[in-house]
Amino acid sequence: MELLHKAELLVTYSTMQYADNPLYGSDWVMSLIDEDGYPNASMITAAKANGFQWIAFCTGTKANKTLRAKRNSRTCVYLFDKESFTGISLIGQVEVSTDPELKKQVWYNELEDYFNGYTDEDLCVLLFKPEKYNIFIENTTIRGEFGK
Repeated sequence: MELLHKAELLVTYSTMQYADNPLYGSDWVMSLIDEDGYPNASMITAAKANGFQWIAFCTGTKANKTLRAKRNSRTCVYLFDKESFTGISLIGQVEVSTDPELKKQVWYNELEDYFNGYTDEDLCVLLFKPEKYNIFIENTTIRGEFGK
């Protein structure tokens, strides 16, 4: 199987959509530009992904990540899988969405600890769309741009 395709499957299976899958369990980090112009990284849970097309993350409308994404949409997300010692760095743009249909589509039950369902007005989706990648998988580094 092609390495890029393996990495794409790992992205998809490392979301809450597949939390019951044995492949689930990787750690996600999102880096956004802070108010002083510096990168600021923090852990985040991926709700759902459509391979390398988009990755959805749920958070609050007043959260630091949301405020930073509104100021500067340039984002990097990093996925590290301990099992396979794979690191996937994706660089692209993030959009803050409060679209009710999108919130319903990416909702997962663990969010009930923070929100009153997918209709909660404080819930938003950080919809990340990768443009470039830098991936270490099977002792090989691959770099490139999507769509090229």
